[in-house]
Amino acid sequence: MKRSLFFGLTAALLLSLPLGTAYAEEQQPEPEITIRDGGDRTLYEYRANGILYAIKVKPKVGPEYFLVDANGDGNFVRKETTRKSFLIPEWVLLRW
Repeated sequence: MKRSLFFGLTAALLLSLPLGTAYAEEQQPEPEITIRDGGDRTLYEYRANGILYAIKVKPKVGPEYFLVDANGDGNFVRKETTRKSFLIPEWVLLRW
């Protein structure tokens, strides 16, 4: 009896996982992009829920680069688009 209950609960949990991830993907907001022309460069500001999280800078001369708010504290770090490094997300999902 315990074994069939365990397998039944495990199967129910495994079947509900794809539904939870599909629901979470639907709740992702589309980023708002504001384009500002600054004369010698063009700025693309990326916002989610009104919060600025990245700025793409396209200078008239030279390669484009990103300014990214890595920690969410408002300090932007320059990330080159030509380099192969990537930014690992450090979002806070739960706090207790």
